[in-house]
Amino acid sequence: MKKSIVLLALLFITMFSFAQTSNEVKEIKKKGGSIVNVETGEKLSKYNLKSILDEEAYDNYAKGRKQRIASYTFWGYSATCAVTSTLLFVEANSLANDCIENHNHTHEFESGAFCNNGNLAFWLIGGMMATGAVIYAIPATVLTITSNKNINEAVDSFNQKTSDVTLNFGATNNGIGFTLKF
Repeated sequence: MKKSIVLLALLFITMFSFAQTSNEVKEIKKKGGSIVNVETGEKLSKYNLKSILDEEAYDNYAKGRKQRIASYTFWGYSATCAVTSTLLFVEANSLANDCIENHNHTHEFESGAFCNNGNLAFWLIGGMMATGAVIYAIPATVLTITSNKNINEAVDSFNQKTSDVTLNFGATNNGIGFTLKF
């Protein structure tokens, strides 16, 4: 009889000691546009986030991710325009230097254009591309800022939720037992 009571006591002790272990996420943070578990440092998947965030917080996160992806497109367009305009300005400058070196002109304009007629085209197109870089950078900046705001709101909503102390009995990851959540 004593052996069965000792074995039963050991069984309950092991169940209670393992009942407290959990894969529950307690705190999250934003890291590079993704959300990670603070304790483990692991990136949380959309599926995990959907299960731990409330509906409003998950909607903020999803909206923030979509805005972040859209901002990448605008940043790419802006960078392409900036590089193209730089190359066009460099070419226009080399054409102007070539014109000055190879011609003995005392005038700057010839029929409303620079010495080399292609030079003006490079300056104009380069100016339009530089303007395009600025125009694309504006929505990219706005999308990046709102994306960060929405993802931060989702993280703050999860981290600031009130956690009540609860004692439950039921199935756990390691068996059956009491779980104390606080």
